[in-house]
Amino acid sequence: MKNSHKILHYLSKKKDWVKASELSDYLSISQRQVRKYISTINHTEQIIISSSQGYKIDQKKYDHFIAHQKHVPTEQENRHKYIIQKLITHSQGYNIFDFADELYVSETTIKKDLHLIKPLINKYKLSIIRHKDTIQLLGNEECMRKLIYSFITEYSFHTQFFQEGFHLFEIQYDYNEIRFKLKNAMKKYHFIYNDFSLNNLTTHLIIILNRIESGYQLQEKIDDNDIENTPSYQVALIMNDYFMEEYGVVFNRFELINITLIIDNNVSQSHLVNYDNLNLRNIHKYVDNQYIEITKNIIQKVEENYYLLPFKESFISKFILHIQNLFFRAHHNFHVKNPLTDTIKMTYPFIYDIAVFIAQQIKQNYNIYLNEDEIAFISFHIGSYFEENSFVKMTRVNCVFIYIEYYDFYKTTLKKLYEKFGDKISIAKVSSISDYMDEADENIDLIIQATGINTHFQTKSVYIKPFPDQEDYNKIEEIIDEISFIKQRNELKDYILNFFNEQLFYKNPPFINKEDTLFQMTNDLSRFNYTGKDFYDDVLNREALSSTAFHSIAVPHSLTAKSTHKSFISIALFDKGLLWSENKYVHIVAIIGINDNSRKIFSKFFDQLIHIFDNPAHIQKILNTNNFDEFLYVINTFFSSNKE
Repeated sequence: MKNSHKILHYLSKKKDWVKASELSDYLSISQRQVRKYISTINHTEQIIISSSQGYKIDQKKYDHFIAHQKHVPTEQENRHKYIIQKLITHSQGYNIFDFADELYVSETTIKKDLHLIKPLINKYKLSIIRHKDTIQLLGNEECMRKLIYSFITEYSFHTQFFQEGFHLFEIQYDYNEIRFKLKNAMKKYHFIYNDFSLNNLTTHLIIILNRIESGYQLQEKIDDNDIENTPSYQVALIMNDYFMEEYGVVFNRFELINITLIIDNNVSQSHLVNYDNLNLRNIHKYVDNQYIEITKNIIQKVEENYYLLPFKESFISKFILHIQNLFFRAHHNFHVKNPLTDTIKMTYPFIYDIAVFIAQQIKQNYNIYLNEDEIAFISFHIGSYFEENSFVKMTRVNCVFIYIEYYDFYKTTLKKLYEKFGDKISIAKVSSISDYMDEADENIDLIIQATGINTHFQTKSVYIKPFPDQEDYNKIEEIIDEISFIKQRNELKDYILNFFNEQLFYKNPPFINKEDTLFQMTNDLSRFNYTGKDFYDDVLNREALSSTAFHSIAVPHSLTAKSTHKSFISIALFDKGLLWSENKYVHIVAIIGINDNSRKIFSKFFDQLIHIFDNPAHIQKILNTNNFDEFLYVINTFFSSNKE
């Protein structure tokens, strides 16, 4: 990670001002260099605020920066993108010397680029050929459109098709108007859709519109299966009329059928379903029985593997619909983009891991591979389960409520506290200020008291107005979550520390690459009888579904406990970093194994572990350790500190 990125990441984790000296110590550079990096970061926009107190992140600007800077392309990557886009838009081919002139490189460099591009092109069943000095991209139109679609990866709900350096569209299309027309057409035929599907459909329609305007129409025969009588086909006709009027473009029959299939793959296959009245007694009206059984089987395995409370009927009913739609997309080899995939994966590791487990079940039992976008959509459903079952992930905070007695006005505030935080707090005592005796009680975590009480108590306190407003409730919620996190972390401290062992600690090991690292570390785990020999395959299978890298740490693990004899965390530290996936380096590899005896705490354990390690300051302190004793001491300090 570059120093500028480290500074941003470090400041984003801090809520208070950070002195230049602190950043200097963290990065092992001079304070002058710190100021230089911050000046560079703020060159375009002031993401970092400076004052006499130090530096602080402007959260709104930082969020915007992250949304647009997930990956800064290298010069070579930009050349590859430029070459592919030129080949897509020039069906007769492009001169290799023109590429060299336009990209300010030699012909030899372009030849190397073409060689590197070929594997990507082949993935889409396309090929690059050279005839004398002309380079040409060959393949059918449907594959060409899939390649174009793959280029639009950084889109969100305000798609920037026409940003600088994007050469696929010479004409600007009104994305918002096209989406609006499509939305109204689908409403007319009572389709159930969401913002993701609407965004995907609009993107596809713009690609199709552009290709037809450029002279490329589908001519391949498509099996219609009486598709012209479906509501989706009627929506396609409405969009055809709109494009003809607005852009002078007419879809042929093959294009209309293709658009119909794209609509079917993006919206619910049970578009007349009433979600408010949906339950397991009427779900069979909208879904084939096979998907009901598939979903129930998956849910049962999730409950058993993660020791979760039973999923509610309302969750299962909606998830059945999602599974049917998912299978429909898979059978038609159709993929839906999810712009929040990285956010979900990084922010909710455990929820995402359950979604990966579901993807594994589907792959093993039905031979259907789900990409990370589909896994993220499953995560939305799993996240709703934890939202409704907050007690599963929350450790209750024991509170005392102290009020200034004046009639019984305090009772209204007390009632509001129960209504808003009843699942997060336990109010152990309610007392007026005149009756309260301040005693050190380790069972009390927080005192909630009225503004105007000037007494300072030994226990952590939060002050609220006599008639609390939303600002007060936000303040209470923030401190409750902070205390809950610390309590939960302390509960897990002994568990986690006992999982480390000097036998399983590596400092700058001579492992060649990711594959060698996993092989050597899991081989030692088997040799020391922590796992069975099949644990290595289990780890590879999990990794194949979705990378386990989180910023500077990778946490390879098995999705079940069957190959783990006793719980452990095997740690390898790489000062110079280890290439984990394309353009992704990690400095810590933590292979996790949780056996059945510890499986019940995995839900809390996993998120806590990621939270501790996914912190630039923590990472640096860990990398500065030279042996296992130093490492364990540093990890222990992370638990002992009340700061995140």
